[in-house]
Amino acid sequence: MEGLILAAGKGSRLSPDMSSEVCKALVRVADTPLIVYSLENLRRLGIEKATIVIGNRHGEIPASLGSDYRGIALQYAVQEQPIGLANAMISASAYLKEDLIFQLSDEIFLQSEIEKILPDGTDPFDFAIGYTMDSAERIRQNYAVELDEQKRIFRCTEKPKTVLNNMKGTGFCYFSRDCYTLLVQNYDPEKNQPNDLCDFMNLLVQNGKTGRAVQIAREEININTPADLLYAKRRLN
Repeated sequence: MEGLILAAGKGSRLSPDMSSEVCKALVRVADTPLIVYSLENLRRLGIEKATIVIGNRHGEIPASLGSDYRGIALQYAVQEQPIGLANAMISASAYLKEDLIFQLSDEIFLQSEIEKILPDGTDPFDFAIGYTMDSAERIRQNYAVELDEQKRIFRCTEKPKTVLNNMKGTGFCYFSRDCYTLLVQNYDPEKNQPNDLCDFMNLLVQNGKTGRAVQIAREEININTPADLLYAKRRLN
């Protein structure tokens, strides 16, 4: 199993005057770069290889991290244009050969149980979504997860207008190698479809893949704005 971390975001909303870009993955929270929280998650799961997708102006990330993070071999793929999470995943296609632990580089989990997302052989599934229990308002800002009668993933909705439960999807997921292959085979570069994470997971469901939803933490903090950053610093300190 290997890791895939998306770190190509511009971070423009984190700029105090909202006019310039920062490298969001290297913004410090509790004196730790954001991306290190994702790398520590991989270490916790025993993963020894990870690909980090960066933007074409984010050379400071490999300059900062190098080719190894505490026993995790690092390699870098460049997303030429920031046009969606699925496109970012496709950008790493030359590097990915195994089942994946997928992460966004701007999330921090509190009181986490991320080990629960791993297959254990007793409950077969092709992919798994990490979620936290949250308010309808917060779910509308992220994505919703719906389950069928067998408690399998039925549908995911990006920024839903109607919220049917308290499950807020996160950017921490497991995908089998077959799931990633399906994405590569179905990605349309002309239409940039699938585009976001929900598009990808709905594609998997439509193609008969079995998805499981796993509560992986008490709370997820997604860092997008100065207010998010301030909140995260307060919670971690």
